[in-house]
Amino acid sequence: MMRLIAIISCLLWNGVSSAQQAAQFTQFLEAKTFFNPGYLSEDNVLSITGRHRDQWSALEGGPTGQTIMVEFPRISNAIGFGLVLNRETIGIQEKNDIAGIYAYNLQLSKAQLSLGLQFSYRQFINDFTKDGLIAINGFDLDPSLDRIRFSTNVFNLGFGLSLRGEKYHIGISAPRMVRSKIGLPSAEAGSVEARQFYGLLGFDFTLNQLWDFEPGMLLKFSENAPFDADFQGNFIYNDQVHMGLNIRAGGTQSSLFESLAVLIGFDFTKTVFASMSYDFTTSEIREFENGSFELLVRYRAFKDSSPKSIQNPRYY
Repeated sequence: MMRLIAIISCLLWNGVSSAQQAAQFTQFLEAKTFFNPGYLSEDNVLSITGRHRDQWSALEGGPTGQTIMVEFPRISNAIGFGLVLNRETIGIQEKNDIAGIYAYNLQLSKAQLSLGLQFSYRQFINDFTKDGLIAINGFDLDPSLDRIRFSTNVFNLGFGLSLRGEKYHIGISAPRMVRSKIGLPSAEAGSVEARQFYGLLGFDFTLNQLWDFEPGMLLKFSENAPFDADFQGNFIYNDQVHMGLNIRAGGTQSSLFESLAVLIGFDFTKTVFASMSYDFTTSEIREFENGSFELLVRYRAFKDSSPKSIQNPRYY
């Protein structure tokens, strides 16, 4: 199976392609800043989010990803700063990202409008020395392919806009706007980094004193790639237990959806939240894998708003 993944990786790298290059997130409602810098510092507190994803588990060389997002409290309730670190691997390919985010928040009468800018550095690595990589006629007979490990570094710029009300949020973004070349250095016509555009929409409905319902939708547009979308609904019990379902469009002509996922999360304390999801693949690749796992942990440093207790040291 490593051979299959390696072949796919090489085709994506060397072709004149603008395929989907963004990381996959099932729990996108818990990581909105990753897709749209306009959501930065949404809670206006120090927030640190970590995420790990193992896509198509048991498929050797399948995609994996790790992300760390740090969001700082807004300055004067208007200016926000953040940092995103991300790593993705598939087959012989590896991508390492670091992005700095700036956002300006404008308070409207009944909503908040925020514009975010993202400055990113990305390193693309292709490792043709990995074990399991096979050339049909042997590497010695193919002078165009050297058994080396090489990397390409690119910088990029993106933006995001969000509008957030008490019971809704909506945003549009393009995190990477520059079409930098990322192919083999020796290739005359190499791959370029595709532009991706995202639409994010969500609502918050209070069902009763104990239950809330939060539906959301992530729309994904990429140059020269099919339109993709995630639809998610989360039920929240007593502001502590989160249960949800995610449907991802796409797949192939014979399948309407790429995957169906279940999510569960807990607010262990006011500051610590953890959740996990499991994707059931519905496309033909399900015959070679055991689903996809995603784990997310978040820490938020809320300020203690409870009354302070004052003790008088004097006694009589």
